Amino acid sequence: MSFFRNLTQKISQSLKSPAPAVRFSAPPSNAFNVRPVEPAEEMINKVRPVEIEGSSVGCDGGNGPLGHPMVYINLDGKEPQPCGYCGLRFVQKHGHHHH
Repeated sequence: MSFFRNLTQKISQSLKSPAPAVRFSAPPSNAFNVRPVEPAEEMINKVRPVEIEGSSVGCDGGNGPLGHPMVYINLDGKEPQPCGYCGLRFVQKHGHHHH
């Protein structure tokens, strides 16, 4: 029992201490002024749409646990369809029709 009593007393004393045990200094004012070279939308638009033979495709980000939840994308239209999570675009191959 004396171990817990001593532990409780030490915790109580440290909580009553007027000065913090660790002092933090403020980061430099420009530490978080990080700007990408170009916006993400421009970067993803440089990636060609992935051509798919079917009329739908599932996208999970492609990186296993670093990806995103699986979403299914309808490709019946003529325009490339983007994934709502990662922005990759998919398009149905020309000449392929779903029966």
